[in-house]
Amino acid sequence: MLKVRAWLIALLALIGAIAGAIASKQIPKRYEARSRVVVDLLKADPVTGQALPARTLETFLAAQVELIRDPRVTRRVADQFGWAQSPALRAKYEAARGAGSRLGFREWLAADVSRNTHATLIRNSPILEIVYGATVPETARRGADAVREAFLAEALDSKRRDAARNAEWFGRQAAVLKTRLIEAEQRKAAFERANNIVLQDDNMDAESSKLQALASSAAAPAAVTAAPVSAPSAGQLAQVDAQLAAARQTMGVNHPEIIALQRQRAALAAAVGRELTSARAAARASAPAGGQAAEFSVQTRKVLAQRGLVDEARRLAGDITVLREQVAKTMQRAAEFELQAQSTDAGFGKLGAAATPLDPVTPSRWLLMLGGLIGGAVVGAIAAVLVEILARRVRGAEDLQIEGLPLIGMLEPVAGTRRAARSWLPFLPARGATL
Repeated sequence: MLKVRAWLIALLALIGAIAGAIASKQIPKRYEARSRVVVDLLKADPVTGQALPARTLETFLAAQVELIRDPRVTRRVADQFGWAQSPALRAKYEAARGAGSRLGFREWLAADVSRNTHATLIRNSPILEIVYGATVPETARRGADAVREAFLAEALDSKRRDAARNAEWFGRQAAVLKTRLIEAEQRKAAFERANNIVLQDDNMDAESSKLQALASSAAAPAAVTAAPVSAPSAGQLAQVDAQLAAARQTMGVNHPEIIALQRQRAALAAAVGRELTSARAAARASAPAGGQAAEFSVQTRKVLAQRGLVDEARRLAGDITVLREQVAKTMQRAAEFELQAQSTDAGFGKLGAAATPLDPVTPSRWLLMLGGLIGGAVVGAIAAVLVEILARRVRGAEDLQIEGLPLIGMLEPVAGTRRAARSWLPFLPARGATL
């Protein structure tokens, strides 16, 4: 079948080659230029001293690949080239609107830049490659550099915006904490005035300091035994009370950390009780004689009488300590973000400049012709088979093998006779053929 219809296959193959040649003339040549960006986020930030973890680098770079084609970047490229003032582009935009486009002019220009741009991540390296395509080599080079510049500018602006927003939030939090700190200090001062208790810098009240001074002025054995009166565990108890008060402001009563702090406080409270009991027993066993002993005993009773008030004052002092630490940390974070908002480092670096492409990336003329030739030959072969199926002819004894009808015989052509004339139409049987 293919041999008989070889002329059809050749014809369609020729038509395909001609179509490829025409397509090579009609398709405009396209050039692609490349520019690269290296990620410097693995280095420590000059403000915060923090660096991007290596395990999150690939995810971060994948997000940056998408950002390169984002309208926020491509709009900058369109503005840089001044395409909004181009009458030719304005005419194309009006034609696109007539075809149903609902984008604004700048968005339409940005979408065109996005279609001509794509970015790839070079495997096993912190490098992004930006590719920009155009019909003019110089435009492709300028476009690749312009997209890179727009991406770096948007990355820096985004970093500044985020830092400014975080600085503002931490500033508000610092103001709230300062207000709470002032209120805590006022509560502590009011409590001390109401109960005639004044805590020193080491959270020790005046009466306990006086008792300690009396114990120190006594004999050496009395000084040694009077030392536990100040209950060394009382300072730890005050710190735990401060932590518990701070935790209760943000956690529920059944939170594991609250429960652990309560257990720790109970153990410390029991230790303080034991220390005070030992101190009293030691004081009674080795109390100074005479008036000094009486004064020591009176002072001891005063300290024990106001122990609960002193503990409450220490708890209030612990709240103040926690709030001061929170204010200091919050203000530090706000200051760091304020510095980041003024930073000029986007965390990326340029890696060379885009080179002007010399060869187009579109298929060559000969490749298109070869593709058309092969495609036409395949279509011709399919067409030849279809033609034979639709218009069957008897070309040999095998075509007459019909079930139930035996073949009686076959006549050989007579030598010297002229072949039967055939019709010029391939779908009609040969003239002069007889059965």
